[in-house]
Amino acid sequence: MKSPIRLTLMLASAFLLFTAQKCGSGKYEYEPTTSIEIAKTGCFGQCPTYVFSLKGDGSATFNGRRFVEPEGEHHRTYSADTTNMVFSRLIEADLYQYEREYTDNVTDLPTTYLTFEHEGKQKKIKLYYGYPEELGTIVEQLQEVALTKGWMEGKAPEAEQ
Repeated sequence: MKSPIRLTLMLASAFLLFTAQKCGSGKYEYEPTTSIEIAKTGCFGQCPTYVFSLKGDGSATFNGRRFVEPEGEHHRTYSADTTNMVFSRLIEADLYQYEREYTDNVTDLPTTYLTFEHEGKQKKIKLYYGYPEELGTIVEQLQEVALTKGWMEGKAPEAEQ
């Protein structure tokens, strides 16, 4: 069972995400080269399998592979408020402090890969088993962003030259 504090924080995060998406009044504070990607692998059951990426300019892609909606390649642009909140939390969490891999001799769990790029530095973390609770919370928050409605099917339109 989740602790009441953790549940409260998750609900507050979800509320902030949804209200921030509707505001959209701010400016993007991060360069397009700042990015986060979460990739979820399958398991022997019906584990959602997808790749979600978000850039500092709000552009995002979602490729739903199995047991997740939407399936296929989709794109969207998140508001500056939502984008800034996601990246400020990632920077505050200091992903660079964590190990590159959390795993053990356990079978049939999905693997989550986090890849974070900011200011010319990259950190890739493999989360399978035994990872810190803080990383689990980050994954849950990113999933909330990734699985919100509003995706447009297909690849993102090419930027005008």
